[in-house]
Amino acid sequence: MAYRSPPVLYNENNEERKIGLELEFAGIGLERVADIITSIYGGEVRKNHRYYIEIRNTDLGDFRVELDARILQKMAEEDIFDTADIDIEERSFRKSIEDIIDKLAMSVVPVEIVMPPVSISKFGRLEDLRKKLWEEKAEGTKGSLVHAFGMHINIEAPVLDIETILKYLRAFLLLYPWLLEKLEIDISRKLSPFVDPFPKEFVLKVLDVGYEPSQKEFISDYIKFNPTRNRPLDLLPILAMLDEATVKRKLNGEKNTPRPTFHYRLPNSKIDDLSWTFAKEWNYWIAVEELVQKPEMIEKLAQLYVMRKEKTLVSFKKEWVESIVILLDLNEE
Repeated sequence: MAYRSPPVLYNENNEERKIGLELEFAGIGLERVADIITSIYGGEVRKNHRYYIEIRNTDLGDFRVELDARILQKMAEEDIFDTADIDIEERSFRKSIEDIIDKLAMSVVPVEIVMPPVSISKFGRLEDLRKKLWEEKAEGTKGSLVHAFGMHINIEAPVLDIETILKYLRAFLLLYPWLLEKLEIDISRKLSPFVDPFPKEFVLKVLDVGYEPSQKEFISDYIKFNPTRNRPLDLLPILAMLDEATVKRKLNGEKNTPRPTFHYRLPNSKIDDLSWTFAKEWNYWIAVEELVQKPEMIEKLAQLYVMRKEKTLVSFKKEWVESIVILLDLNEE
């Protein structure tokens, strides 16, 4: 499947916009994943500890491979077994305990590859990694009832200002019911807290066409309703680029790395499905990019959304999807 180009290909510095992927899966060990990456893109492997590996200076940039569990990484970083007073005869016992922890962890905790941001024209090169992971029997969201695995797409904003961010958020909120239907979000992810929907009160506030906040007001409103990364479109990284001190202060220690990207967290990880591609997920996102370029349509749809949301209770999502498919000609998406 071919990658579709967004209507705006370049950022405000006239550089091609970049995309980064974060992919969660199970079934392959971290060291083997690192070997797979270097076999495709080259690079140098640096193992920081048993749950965190860096692959530097590849053809595309720097990759990270980690077991996505903070408590396990903390144990490895501090090497808690070495802080205890154990003699050499007990080392084999320590190794057995570590192996047991590893096996238990990898049955429920995803391995995550954090891929370097690449220009849109080079995005297709990441499909080689997807194919190789499939060949190595990587397991995705449907591999187990406890696999609430996802694929996150980090899309560089064309311009860093509140007006642009608000356009993207409005376009996403209007398309969210359609995206949920097209992406067939797995039940394990729906039940997990990782992609909780935006609160209704916040959605209605943002879609009010009279809502024209300043940067300070929008950041305050966003964090008031969303003091978490666990949203289908996480704006905390990009808001921290605009005002890191305020975001950090209001989040009270919540992990958040400033970067000029929309952190789109909705897609499943279908790495064990050969017919699935990164391009397919990206092309669904293009509907958001295209709607952003139609401010009059956004205003019209926002008014319609608010009116229908207030009047329709049971069948709102179904009727809304049917409406925007017609209005935005989404049949071929």
